[in-house]
Amino acid sequence: MSEGDEWVLINFDDLVAKRQGLPPQVPIPKEKFEALADKGLPAKEARAWCSDFLNNSEVGKNAAWRKKNREVVVAMESFIDCGPLWDKAQKAFAENDMEKAISTLKKITVQNDGDHSAKLNLASAYANTGQYDNALKYFKPIRETYKGDAEFHVAVGHVHVKMANKDLATDEFVNALEAKPDHQGALDALTQLGVLCKIYENPKDATSLIYVRADSVADYLTGEWDKEARSVDFFLEQIAYNDRERRYGVVLQAAERALKAAGDAGSEIASLSKISAYRALERLDEALAAAKDYVAKNPGSVGGLVELARCFGSAGDTSQAEATVDQALALDPGDLGAMMLKFWPDDPNDVQKVGDMLPALTAFVEAHGDIPGTWRTLARAYLVLSRIDEALALFKKAVDLKPADDDLRSEWWAELAKHEHPEDIIKDAEKLGDLKGRDWRLRWNEAEAYSGLGKMVEARACFSALNYDEALHVDIRRRAKRAVNSLAEKMQGVP
Repeated sequence: MSEGDEWVLINFDDLVAKRQGLPPQVPIPKEKFEALADKGLPAKEARAWCSDFLNNSEVGKNAAWRKKNREVVVAMESFIDCGPLWDKAQKAFAENDMEKAISTLKKITVQNDGDHSAKLNLASAYANTGQYDNALKYFKPIRETYKGDAEFHVAVGHVHVKMANKDLATDEFVNALEAKPDHQGALDALTQLGVLCKIYENPKDATSLIYVRADSVADYLTGEWDKEARSVDFFLEQIAYNDRERRYGVVLQAAERALKAAGDAGSEIASLSKISAYRALERLDEALAAAKDYVAKNPGSVGGLVELARCFGSAGDTSQAEATVDQALALDPGDLGAMMLKFWPDDPNDVQKVGDMLPALTAFVEAHGDIPGTWRTLARAYLVLSRIDEALALFKKAVDLKPADDDLRSEWWAELAKHEHPEDIIKDAEKLGDLKGRDWRLRWNEAEAYSGLGKMVEARACFSALNYDEALHVDIRRRAKRAVNSLAEKMQGVP
């Protein structure tokens, strides 16, 4: 700009200037001033204006003004000189050349010590390359500048995580949440550290997601549950959800409330879940007492006998455990839990021990050939022994014996998918017709089978149906949505 053009000198707060790498004063052409409120102050334009002001304006060239404002002039000149270095650093980041980015940013910090934006980027570059000590070295002097900035605290927190400084990492993520209570990165990090627990108050409602201190989950949930009357079904859903998440203390609380809500009618699921939760929490005396009491009142409950056998086993009473398992199998030879206790080794993937027990299992299965659960268990054994084709044939045999069992069929389809037989899944699915209302695992396997066969339109339709099914757990629906989006990317250009 020529001499005589009018300028407005904008003063910046010291923290703002350091965060953005700006000089304490920046000259703005008067006609550009009002537009800044809408578009902000880009560094490139700021440098051009500083250069124009110092070299061409009457004020900027005035020796008296320059002498009086020497610090401002020096800051502007340093800001201008760092422009090419910033361009070089940004290009290095774009090319993922961290070594060049680091060396360039170091030059900027030497040339302009007040550019804390450069130090922040340098610290982050060191962190991204695993140089955590150097990262902390550059994070430390700019802490006061960025204190209260959620992104800063999260970045420092992740460095402490990598250095196994859990307490320091926790402090940083907490600082981030104090600055921005809904910061997802901080919430996720604290969840991974075990400080917070992510829970859905309603497992079918994505909006019910909350984060609770891990040591207070049971207290929080029971407090919410007890605010109003709840049905047995509500508590059974909570049992299923929290059991999947291995929150056994919560399962126990939900089971007790389900039994209270059920009254005299009782609830086998809640009773067995209570016993299982006691056992998982290593409260073996209470588990054994509850199991004995339940079986005494319900002698025909196979599930009760299985839980009692597990309690005996956990207590080291092998003979009682075996006798109780035999009682369960006498009532239902195809009960999966009882058969696993009777025949399988503690490590179900131990090939040698599975092979050793195979003759006894095979004899039992042949003696109960009309029971689908026996063939299903034998199929599982064949999988461990890598007798894949025989295993798949046995799963089909079990399904033919009990075609309405979606849980059984979904395990068969899952194995077909794992061993790359999508055409067999689709062939069987076509016999069933519309799968709406069937187990979500069947619908998921159908979708993946279509995808495996290259039938993307059909696959996307199946995943979309799962995504919009409000009866399903929110995590399942989210997985389905991701699958839909992934297929959409693959189908670009397909009508």
